[in-house]
Amino acid sequence: MGVISRYFERLAAIVRPRRAALPAISADAEGLRIGGETVAWNDLRRLDAYKRDTYVGDLLCLAILDSSGRVFEINEESPGWKEAGDAIDRFLPGSLPHAEWTLQLIAANPGESVAIYPVSQPR
Repeated sequence: MGVISRYFERLAAIVRPRRAALPAISADAEGLRIGGETVAWNDLRRLDAYKRDTYVGDLLCLAILDSSGRVFEINEESPGWKEAGDAIDRFLPGSLPHAEWTLQLIAANPGESVAIYPVSQPR
């Protein structure tokens, strides 16, 4: 490896932001587990998906509001993202189907959101 290659590797390591480890997500009939926190399905008040613009592309995110006012954020890089989306579809009656909100989100501009639960009625 040449001097220039090593220089660029070191520069990239300095410039690249360090991310905190993303919490693992799991779900079952009881609710969503995000890291060490559990949110029961009947405690969910609102779910909104949105797209965040990053320097190298877009990041799909999900904001979760529970009955006590706590807000959790997960994103597509979180371990268990797809399984969480499938579980929302399965265990949260009245929510927008996973495939539908994913397609709407992909088509959305960064900063726009998609209401997953409760679903907004078209006007």
